[in-house]
Amino acid sequence: MPPLVNDAAFNISRLRAEFRDRTIESHFNRHQLPRTQSQVRLALLFCATFYVAFAITDVMALGPGNDALILLLGRVSVAVSALLSCAMTYWYPHSVRRIWLGASVTEIIGMGTFMLVVLYRPAETPWHAMAISIMALVVYLYIPNRVAFALPIGIVATIVFVALVIWQDRLTSSELVTMIMLLVLANGFGCMAAHRYALIRREEFRVQSFLKNLSERDPLTGCHNRRYLQQELLNMELSRARRFRQSLAVVICDIDHFKSINDTYGHAAGDAVLVTFANLLRSMTRENVDSVIRYGGEEFLIVLPETDMGGAVQLAERMRGALIGSGTEVAPGRVVGVTASFGVTAVNFALVEQRFAQELLVDTADRLLYAAKSSGRNNVKALEFYGRESSAFDTRKAAA
Repeated sequence: MPPLVNDAAFNISRLRAEFRDRTIESHFNRHQLPRTQSQVRLALLFCATFYVAFAITDVMALGPGNDALILLLGRVSVAVSALLSCAMTYWYPHSVRRIWLGASVTEIIGMGTFMLVVLYRPAETPWHAMAISIMALVVYLYIPNRVAFALPIGIVATIVFVALVIWQDRLTSSELVTMIMLLVLANGFGCMAAHRYALIRREEFRVQSFLKNLSERDPLTGCHNRRYLQQELLNMELSRARRFRQSLAVVICDIDHFKSINDTYGHAAGDAVLVTFANLLRSMTRENVDSVIRYGGEEFLIVLPETDMGGAVQLAERMRGALIGSGTEVAPGRVVGVTASFGVTAVNFALVEQRFAQELLVDTADRLLYAAKSSGRNNVKALEFYGRESSAFDTRKAAA
């Protein structure tokens, strides 16, 4: 899921029917990937089956000779391409580009083979015109692909077909004009329908992203909320760290004497201080790697993947120092400065193999935070986590 949702990031290009932000477009395509894979397999197998089945009409029209055999080989090549494209969805299950490539190649081979049919069976031009209209609609609507790829395939195939019909010179002028107008109509409606469908899917994704972010984000600070931490984030990061035997650190920090700010300056000033603090924490962590969570009223929790105890303590100390040097303007000419206390713990899965509840890791950091509060505030307390019960916690071992 993309990071913090905003209107600008989710702008859709009405011409391309894609998100203007390439990162958001990539998130959308990956979100749609399972459905796209299923639709590609069904559409290509269905089309390939009928493409080969129509070889019967080649034999009926041309007789069982070399011409019918050439067309059969062309039809089989379409089926083989379709099967390979379907297989690619299993060989490369996480690749969106290969789905587009497979769909485009199969469509091009299919259109090329159809032009052979037009050449070898020139007496059936009206039927061919109907067939390519249907094929254009299939390209636009039923084989999942980018509109930017489907559009040139459909238009070029139609132009080549019209050129072949003109070269064969089997239609009257009125028939030719009628056929061209119907082909333009089919391509126009197909293109508009594909464009509209692409826009609708992206609008749905945008709404889903907004709703998901509302359920995962704190509306005041924009940080992740406690629900997201407990239901998704921490378990995911613990599983990843355990799988690759890496370190994972957790930092809990709390603004010192925050209640006095609300009592003295009002809750609006308190909110402004919280926003300043959250922005400082986010600015000092790695984008798309670390996660900042609003854990309580003035409490924030930071999850630091691939970070050992030394790195986490160093970051906490830098945050503490940066906060001392900053301030929040709560009224014209009135700046409020605050300090914060930090509890830091880290687990190294190269050393810790036993399973433990995620709450134990957070509980250790929380106890360290209260140890920092008890020892005078505006300091950092840290302790390595070894997966034992929280009853084994000893604040006397906590290192400043």
